[in-house]
Amino acid sequence: MKNQNKPNGCSFKIIQNYSFLLFSLFLDTSLDISINEIKDKYKNAVYMSYKAHNAWVRQVKWIKNLDAIVSCATASKQSLTIGWFVKKSSQVKVTHMNVSNGGINGFDYDPNLKIIATANQNTLVNLFNPYVHEPNGILKGHSAIVLAVRFMSARSQLITFSADRLIRIWNVQLQICIQRIANIFPKGPDVDTSCFYDEMTMRFFIAFRYTLMLMEIKPEITDRVMSHSNSVVCAKYNKNMNQVVSVSQDGTMYMWLLESGQRVKTFTELHDNYEVITMDFDETKTRILTAASDGMIKIWDLNGNCYHKLEANKGQNCDVGQILSLKRRIIAVGWQKAITIFRDNMINSGLVKPDEWKAREEHEEDILCADIMLNPPLFLATGGFDGDIVIWNSVTEHPVRHLSARKRILSAKFEPNMGPRTSKNYKSLGRRFSKAEPVVDTERFIKQNDFGFAITCLRFLNTRAHGKDCTLVSCGGNGWVRFWEVNSGKLGAEFTAHKQVNSVIMDIDEKEHFLATGDVNGLVKIWSIKSYCISSTLKIDTITKEPSLLSSIKSHSDQINSINFCCKHNITYVIIASSDCSVSLNDLNGNLIGMFGQDSHWRLESPTTSLRSTPSKNRIAPDTKPTPNVNFGIPKIDLTSVEQKYNQNDEIIDSNGQISLSSNRFEIEETFKFDANELINDTSIRYNPWSKTLLGKSYQEIRTKKRDRKQPSLIRNGEYEIWNKTGQVPGGLYGSLKMVELDNIETKKKLESKFFKERNAPNLFENKSEKSLAESLRYAFDEKTLFPKYILDYEARMRQEHKKIMNRVSKENDIVKIGMIKRNESSLSMKQNS
Repeated sequence: MKNQNKPNGCSFKIIQNYSFLLFSLFLDTSLDISINEIKDKYKNAVYMSYKAHNAWVRQVKWIKNLDAIVSCATASKQSLTIGWFVKKSSQVKVTHMNVSNGGINGFDYDPNLKIIATANQNTLVNLFNPYVHEPNGILKGHSAIVLAVRFMSARSQLITFSADRLIRIWNVQLQICIQRIANIFPKGPDVDTSCFYDEMTMRFFIAFRYTLMLMEIKPEITDRVMSHSNSVVCAKYNKNMNQVVSVSQDGTMYMWLLESGQRVKTFTELHDNYEVITMDFDETKTRILTAASDGMIKIWDLNGNCYHKLEANKGQNCDVGQILSLKRRIIAVGWQKAITIFRDNMINSGLVKPDEWKAREEHEEDILCADIMLNPPLFLATGGFDGDIVIWNSVTEHPVRHLSARKRILSAKFEPNMGPRTSKNYKSLGRRFSKAEPVVDTERFIKQNDFGFAITCLRFLNTRAHGKDCTLVSCGGNGWVRFWEVNSGKLGAEFTAHKQVNSVIMDIDEKEHFLATGDVNGLVKIWSIKSYCISSTLKIDTITKEPSLLSSIKSHSDQINSINFCCKHNITYVIIASSDCSVSLNDLNGNLIGMFGQDSHWRLESPTTSLRSTPSKNRIAPDTKPTPNVNFGIPKIDLTSVEQKYNQNDEIIDSNGQISLSSNRFEIEETFKFDANELINDTSIRYNPWSKTLLGKSYQEIRTKKRDRKQPSLIRNGEYEIWNKTGQVPGGLYGSLKMVELDNIETKKKLESKFFKERNAPNLFENKSEKSLAESLRYAFDEKTLFPKYILDYEARMRQEHKKIMNRVSKENDIVKIGMIKRNESSLSMKQNS
C-alpha cells in the first residue's frame, strides 16, 4: 500500500534552542516615540484617533490588502475591531466582532484566503471574513487558552500555540488538525511568548522569556509506504493473538499479523472527532485502552466493542499522556500534578467517574509517565515535567521517596550537552553583554528550562535483584538515560543516548537484555544492558560510560512515538511507530523486515530456516559506533577471517584457485547423506497452522470439545471368528447372522359378526349423483349480499346519470332531425314557387 504524503501535510523539527538572555537584546533596541515629537518634526504628518476597545489591547496590525487597522482585546464585547480608512476623509469606519468568554489574545491575516484567524481565551480559534460579523469556521482541539496564531500562506495552513505549551497545525480549508507538537517547550505560570513564521525559509520562531526556539519544516517524501493516513501514536504487540495493534491520531485502529504484515481488522472513529493520544492493553491482553484529547478513556475488546468510558478530567478536555492497567485498578497521568485512578468496583457502568488518590500531591509539575514494579514491594514510579521521580507504595498509595537529577546538575555547575557556563559565552553575543550584569546562575537557568529535564518514559527492571542492582530506568529531556537504585535512591548510571535532541523515548524487552531509545529525528538505537549497572559493576561514583551499542535503525523520517519489543521463534524484533504515518518491523541487527501496509508480505521464519535467506545490509547511522559481534539466536560465520587464515598456506589453494581436498586441514564426512523425508518431517521447520493461526486454534478447540462418536463394537461370535481366520463362509451368504427359532403363535378368537358387512347390505360409501352448484348452495347470493352498499349506490347513480345523458342526446338528435326536415321542406317549396 504505497501512498503519497498526506495532502497539505506539514512536519516540524527543532533545529536550534538558544537558552541565553536574548530577550534583553530586543529590550535595549526598542524605541519610545511620542506623537508630539512627530508633529513638531514632520509638519505634513496627519494622525487620527478612534475608540476601538473597552479593555486591554493585545495586538494592533496594519493590513495593506484591506487598507485597514485591525486590533484585538481580551474582552467579550468588541473583541476584534477593524478600522477602515475612508478615502478623501479624516474619518475611520469601525467594525466590531465579539468573541464570548474572554476575548482574543492575538490574530493573523492570510492574503490568499482573505480570512482573519483569532487566538481566543475560550480555547477556540475563529476564522473571520473581514466583511462578516460572524465567524466562517471554528477550529476545536486545544484544551487551554490559545496564545498565538500564524498563517503559512503557501500551504494554506495555520499554526496555533496554546498556554499548555502545545502547537497544533491545521489545514484551513478542511478545518482539521494535521499535526500536534507537545512536551518540548518550557513551562511556567508567567511566560511571555511571541511567534513569527518566515515564508521564505519556512521556519517558525517562538520566543519565551529566556528562550528562543527555531523550528523548520522537513522536506516532504512523496514515495513511501504509509501504514495509516495520519500520525501513528502507538503500536504494540499482543502475544495472545499474535498480532500488532496500531492506533493513529485520527482515531483509526488497525490489527496486523506479525508473521506476514497483513492487515486483518480495521476500526475507525474510536473517539469521534477527537485525537487519540495513547493506547495500552490490560493485564490479560484481552482489552484495549485508548485515550483522546477530550479526556475520555475507552475500554474495547478485540472485536471493536466499547464496554466502558472513563472520564479522566471530569468531562473536561485534557491530554492523557499514559494509561497504566494494574490489578483491580487503572491509572491515568499526563495533564495534572495528581494521579487519576479508576478502581474495579467502580467500573461497572457505561460511564465511570475517577476516584481520589489517597496521598496528597507530591509533584510540582505535571506527571508525564508512570510504571509499576511487578515483584514485591510493588512500587509505582511517576515522572514529572520538572525531572522529579516519585516512588509510591502502590498498596497504601503513599510516597516512599523522591529521585531527581536536578541536584546533581546544580552541584556540577554545568548545563547538559553545553559545557560549563562562563561569562565568555555571553560576551560573544554582542557588545550589549560586554558590560552586562552578573551571569545568571545555573539554578535560574534550570528553572527557565524545565523542558530539558522532563521524564518521558519510566521502566522497572523486574528480573534484577531489588536492593542490589539498579532496577529503574528513566529517559527524557536532552537525550539522557539514567539507571536508578530504588531502595537507596542512588543514581547508578547516566549517559546521553541521543545528542542534540530535546527528548527521547524508550522500551525494554521482556528478558531485559536490550534497551531501545528513539528521538524526534526518527533514529532508534539498540543497547545491550544485560550486565550494565548491576551490583558487581556498581561503584561509589555514578557510571557515565555508555552500554554496548548493538545497532542503529533509521527506517523512519519523523518523530518516534512508540517502541515495542516482541519475540517470535526465539528471535527478538522491534516494532516502531512514527509520526511519518508508518509502522516498521526491525530485527536487533538493524535490518528492516518490512513496513506494515506494504504491498508484499514478509514471512518470519525459524532460526533454522532463516539461514537459507540472504540478510539485508544493516542500517547504521553515520554517527554511531560499529556493531559488536553479538549472538541473537542466529549463528554467524566470519568468512573474512576464514579466507585470511587459509590463504596463507600454498598447499591448500592450487594454481587454478581451487581448494585442495588432500590437505589434512579439512575433514570431510563421507557418510553424509541428504534425506528429503527428514527435512519434510522436521517439525521445527514446518509451519503448523493448527497451533500458529487463530482459525486453526479455534477449530482445534472445537474438535477437542466435541463429543466422541460411538464406534461399533467387535463381533465376538465364534462362527464369525472362524470365517475371519479361514476365509470359509459358514452356511452361505448370511451364515454369520444369528438364527433363532420363532415362538409359537397362539390361535386368536374370531371377530364377531357385527364387525363384518352383510352381502346384501347397501354400500354406505357409494357415490351419489352430484348436485349442481345452485342446488348445493344453502343461500342464494345476489349483488346486494356480495357487494357493500356504497358500491351499489354509486352504480345506481351512474345508471341514472347514464339514462339522463342518453335521453338528452336522443332529444338533441330528434331536434336536429326535425330541423333538417323543415329545412328540406322549405327548400322544396321555394323551388316549386319559382
